[in-house]
Amino acid sequence: MVNIRACLAIILFSICAPALAESANDPFDDVVAKYLAANPKPVLSEEAYKYKVQAEFMVQEKQPAKAMELYNKALNIAPWWPEGHFQLGLLLGEAKKYQDATLEMKRYLLLAPDGADARAAQDKIYQWELVVVPVAGKEFKECPECPDMVELPAGSFDMGSDNGKDDERPMHRVTIKPFAIGKTEVTQAQWQAVMHTNPSNFTTCGDNCPVEQVSWDDVQAYIQKLNAKTGKQYRLPTEAEWEYACRAGEEHEFCGSDNADSVAWNSFNSGSYFFNTPHPVATKKPNAFGLYDMSGNVWEWVEDTYHNNYVGAPTDGSAWEGGSMRVLRGGSWGKDAKYGRAAVRNKFGTNYRDFSYGFRLARTLP
Repeated sequence: MVNIRACLAIILFSICAPALAESANDPFDDVVAKYLAANPKPVLSEEAYKYKVQAEFMVQEKQPAKAMELYNKALNIAPWWPEGHFQLGLLLGEAKKYQDATLEMKRYLLLAPDGADARAAQDKIYQWELVVVPVAGKEFKECPECPDMVELPAGSFDMGSDNGKDDERPMHRVTIKPFAIGKTEVTQAQWQAVMHTNPSNFTTCGDNCPVEQVSWDDVQAYIQKLNAKTGKQYRLPTEAEWEYACRAGEEHEFCGSDNADSVAWNSFNSGSYFFNTPHPVATKKPNAFGLYDMSGNVWEWVEDTYHNNYVGAPTDGSAWEGGSMRVLRGGSWGKDAKYGRAAVRNKFGTNYRDFSYGFRLARTLP
């Protein structure tokens, strides 16, 4: 049996503290402080106790939704009640609401770090880490020429598709470290601010349209100049990071939806039959991470070299080297919607330019 009191520091700092750090003024901080300082500990009022008994009865009656409602009522009256957070966490976990369930277990551990259910609460958190839907962090922009970036949390996801093309197989589990990625594709204005040229074919589309007709080598030159100018370390996302950002913890066919037209400019909606074009960035709906045009608009170069399938692919989110061509992801304004699927891969040589090829930036977080 693990000594829960001995693990308190680990629990608080590795599990609880990050959640509280995201919300330094969380009113629950005061609840915890007052409860831990109270001697003797408070007891449930009669009204809160009634909701507790009713919730337990609804659990027996196999009505979890009603039970959760009643536990929430009790906790609204007595937010310091550890057992209520634990029981509510269990029910939320059974309902696969893993993020909310994790929060309740963290609150239980804050209130009762050496409580009778502390080990069970910690174990549940460990289990739900594998399936909890990640949430994007803050946005930042580090210079006038820099793109808007979105911080993404660490997480794991199933990369590829066993129902797609051969090069999308096998589906495999990948674990990603925290990183930041561009909220949009790099625009023509952002490219010109650094390179003082505009290679795009569709210059009349405007400054806020994605830069295109750039090769992988061109992108590396841009990144080198941007980093020299800003003192930062921008880079291309790895292929695994790109797909993780695209999927955003969800299971949609495209990056943010099962309906391609809602999130992607493609050959069906980007103009007339003979006059399709790219469009200004961020004019379709974003995905759950708040990222735009991950499907459609322009193909996006990533760091990795291309391999015919995922046999032997890295599982730590790093770039896969060793091939002769580089990977592009996401489809484009000039391709059918199916090319914007989350798992679809494209490839070309590093010096190849096309007026549907662009990119977005990434940056490793400290």
